[in-house]
This record gives sequence, structure tokens and C-alpha cells, in this order.
Amino acid sequence: MKNNKGFTLVELLAVIVILAILIAVAVPSTISISNKLKTNMYCKKIDSIETAARLYGEDRKESFTENYDGNSSKKITVMDLINSGDLKKDNNIAPYILDPRDNSGMDDMELIVYIKYNRFYVHFNDEKINSTCDRT
Repeated sequence: MKNNKGFTLVELLAVIVILAILIAVAVPSTISISNKLKTNMYCKKIDSIETAARLYGEDRKESFTENYDGNSSKKITVMDLINSGDLKKDNNIAPYILDPRDNSGMDDMELIVYIKYNRFYVHFNDEKINSTCDRT
């Protein structure tokens, strides 16, 4: 009596096809989840920059000049926030603040800090921030 231990070629091919289908389903959803997490991290970083900019304004209230509309504003960059100590660095070498979506630097991002009704507000000069992070 002959005892054949092992798998036939058809059985091995069936397992490979099933694994390929599982991978084809799992990889796109994993990438989608990863992209959502990176966008979430980006929006949290924008919130941190906004908070740091408000603190920057509170600490330097007297340096704000009044505009034509009666409001006071000042144009700053993320690097100004780092140099003032209001924002913590991500890295010890430039770029100091990284965009988690593509690891590009955010140090040169410009924002406007302004006072309205005796309260500080921050406006980003990049409209992609508003659309990405659902800011109105």
C-alpha cells in the first residue's frame, strides 16, 4: 500500500489563490486607514500650531499694530513659534515640524495672528488646511 503524504499541485494553487484574494482585500483598506490616521495627525498638528500662535499673541500683545479695520494683526511663521518657545520641535534638525502625510517641512508655513473683540484668532494662509481639517 502506497502512502502519499503531502499536497497536490491543485491544493497548493487553491491555497495561493485564496491568500491572494485575502491580500487584495486587506491591503487597500489598510492603506486607507493609514491615510486617515496621517490626516488626523496632521489636523492635530495644525491645532497645536494654532494654540501656540494664540499663546504667542498673548505674550506679545503690545507688538500688534492696529489695521485699517480697527483690528490688530501680525504675520508670523511656524519657525517664529519654535524660536519663541511656544511650539515644541518634532526634530532636532531642520525641518523641525514635519507634515505626517509626506514628511515635508512645515517650518515656513505662514499664519496671521489677529485680535478681534479682545480675543486672539489665527488665520492660516493655506486654504488646503481648511478643506483638509474641516475648518470653517
